[in-house]
Amino acid sequence: MPSAVRPTNVARVSMLMQTDLLMNSIRTNSVDLLKVQNQLATGLKLARPSDSPGEATTIMHLDSSLERHEQYLRNTEFADGFLAATDSALGQAVALVQEAYSLALESIGMGADDAGRASNAQMVDQIIKQLVTISNTEYRGSYIFAGHNGTEMPFTLSDGGVLFSGSLTEMQTRVADDSQVDFSVDADETFGALSQRIVGIEDLNPDVTADTLLSDLNGYLDQGIRRGGITISDGINSDTIDLSDCVTLGDVINKINNVTPATTTAALNAAADGLQITSTLGGANVTVVEVGSGTMARDLGIFDNTGSGATLTGQDVDARLTPATPVTALAGGAGIDNISGLRITNSLVGDVGVINIAAARTMEDILNAVNNAGIGVRAVINAGGTGINVYNLLSGSEMRIGENGGTTATDLGIRSLHDATPLSQLNYGRGVHTEPGQNDIEVYVDGASAFSVNLDSATTIQDVINLINAAAVAAGVPNIQADLASVGNGIEITDSLSAATGLQIITHPDNQSGYFTARELGLDKSVGGPTLTGDDVNAVKPQGLFTNLLTLRDAMLSNDNSAISNAAGVVEQDRQELSNMRGRVGSQMRALQDRRNQIEDHMIAMRTLRSDIQDIDFTEAITRYQNLYTALQGNLITGSQLTNVSLLDFLS
Repeated sequence: MPSAVRPTNVARVSMLMQTDLLMNSIRTNSVDLLKVQNQLATGLKLARPSDSPGEATTIMHLDSSLERHEQYLRNTEFADGFLAATDSALGQAVALVQEAYSLALESIGMGADDAGRASNAQMVDQIIKQLVTISNTEYRGSYIFAGHNGTEMPFTLSDGGVLFSGSLTEMQTRVADDSQVDFSVDADETFGALSQRIVGIEDLNPDVTADTLLSDLNGYLDQGIRRGGITISDGINSDTIDLSDCVTLGDVINKINNVTPATTTAALNAAADGLQITSTLGGANVTVVEVGSGTMARDLGIFDNTGSGATLTGQDVDARLTPATPVTALAGGAGIDNISGLRITNSLVGDVGVINIAAARTMEDILNAVNNAGIGVRAVINAGGTGINVYNLLSGSEMRIGENGGTTATDLGIRSLHDATPLSQLNYGRGVHTEPGQNDIEVYVDGASAFSVNLDSATTIQDVINLINAAAVAAGVPNIQADLASVGNGIEITDSLSAATGLQIITHPDNQSGYFTARELGLDKSVGGPTLTGDDVNAVKPQGLFTNLLTLRDAMLSNDNSAISNAAGVVEQDRQELSNMRGRVGSQMRALQDRRNQIEDHMIAMRTLRSDIQDIDFTEAITRYQNLYTALQGNLITGSQLTNVSLLDFLS
């Protein structure tokens, strides 16, 4: 409250007290007046935190929140611009694909001739190059279709195809304290940048070691290792051990051994897939239980509240495959054939020879050997951490993975054509067609039919091999045997007598399915020796816009009306998918605009609250100033009157 002019009864008050009262009143009014003057000069209620600690704390929180929201606003502005560039690029792409589709229709229409198709093929080739340029569109120094690899050009023309070098991880930005949004599109979904992967079919099941990180274990319950404590008893002694700060299995082992009696020892079990706890105490019965509601004993596979003697052998803690996993730890410690190497071919690149992994010490070494071979493929550890997957990055090219005389590809689970490959998966999913109740293929030796094979019961490559071998035995020629090729890939037919001067396999004349079964198995060929090696008919290539346009171009060049018609159909589907993608981008832009409006409204509300707390009301402040100024004047007048009192005033 502002000070006022205080009446002073001085009749019975000493001069000293009168002076003190006067000075206190003047001092109080002067301080309040100065405070209001400062508020009027700065426009602020609070000049320093000490003026009102509670309100100052609120202001600091509001300032911090405003700073974050300003960043969120900048994030949405960048994302909106990024999506606008994406929308523009997709619009250009749609127009080019529509042009390619029109050229395809023109090439199979009335009046189409070889010269016209050749000219159209050149125009499609130019469209492909323009689309590569569009797919490398930048926004503020970032390639919009590169995912997290925003500084690396995602698409390049390479070896007659289109090579993808970007990432499929979409860009995200934070738009609230607890919210992030995607603001890029998947290059694979947009352009078909990657092939369907060759999925590693083998669980590489690495051994655990003392250096194995707990974070790299799935745990016995398949929920990871959740930190906590355990209690170990040998039947006489009982010790509680806090394992919450352990990082590796070695840390767990050391902590158990440091806390428990010397007669109790923790180590890796004999299978090298978990722990083992042993007591040398006579009559010991080892038990392990949780501390409280924890789960660490169960996660480590050593929970046993009853015991079964002096040794407790833990369950498999299921180590995940990581780049640091030693090669010697693979396959439960049995390792893999890392001496023979493997062969990976991409049809447009050609044969780059054997990929040698003999010097590999870790999984990362193996991945690097594949990824740096210059074949246009990418090998990665799968999401479950059980094996590896291999992708073809080169649109228009076919990737195959086979052996080099050993079992390296098979051990890694990445052979493109293996014994368990379903026949329905072959030939890009078109499968293998047979004639029910009839023989499907016929094997000739030296120009004469040796035997026929009915494949009705076959569902996998191994089934085909078994049926061929059984038919050979039934025909009295057990020397002719089928197996997977030891070098490269495909079904291989061998005459072990080495007397044959020629082998040939054809689709059996009784097969009236209308399909060429032998060709679908990669076996429709003849050789002038005792070994016929079939083709790998389970190649993988990117299925998307670039591959389809390359196929259209090649069909035009070969004057194949049927192939042109088929390619035209899938190119039109690509155009529709690009249009749908553009619509999704538009939806993302609208959602971002709504988010921007929410952020701006929130910032306005916070600035209003901050102003209410910190900024002065000038009308109220001026009124207070006038009142204080009047009060101070009254103090000074009163003071001048008090100082004029004399002895005569007291005598009267």
